[in-house]
Amino acid sequence: MVASDVYNIAKALPQEEFTKLYNMLRNDVNKNNIKVKNKLPEFTKEDALRYLLENHIKKNRTNRTK
Repeated sequence: MVASDVYNIAKALPQEEFTKLYNMLRNDVNKNNIKVKNKLPEFTKEDALRYLLENHIKKNRTNRTK
């Protein structure tokens, strides 16, 4: 069974049963403490601008002069 099948079945439930299912799933997720594995580090605007300047803008200018 795939998630899209379960989703379609859940959408067919009456509102009260849908709410119960939602709460049960939310409790299971909270119990398992699902975490995002590849979390990116915090970047500032300055970090982003520096990256763009060093890796894209300078390279484009050197390619134009060739």
